[in-house]
Amino acid sequence: MLLIGIILVPLFIICLFISLKFIWGEEGKDERGKQITNISYMYSASIFPIGWLLIEAYHGYMNELAFETYRDTIWILVLLTFIVQGLVILNLKKRI
Repeated sequence: MLLIGIILVPLFIICLFISLKFIWGEEGKDERGKQITNISYMYSASIFPIGWLLIEAYHGYMNELAFETYRDTIWILVLLTFIVQGLVILNLKKRI
């Protein structure tokens, strides 16, 4: 888990900066920016609930997870949600 954290945390910080800079900046306030923001929310919003469902299914039906493992996987889901949102915004800024 430490290696995954070392990889994901810098990506999370970069993508969070991209997201917040875009959403709060001038670029995110016009119609194009609102469209990009809505599309990024659409892609990233489903990651956490689906991941949580998969974690709960694994915990309930296959193998019990320790609290530390459960906590770490939830944090990975949170990080992945923001990473996907930042990457989608970065990609759509270039395309749209």
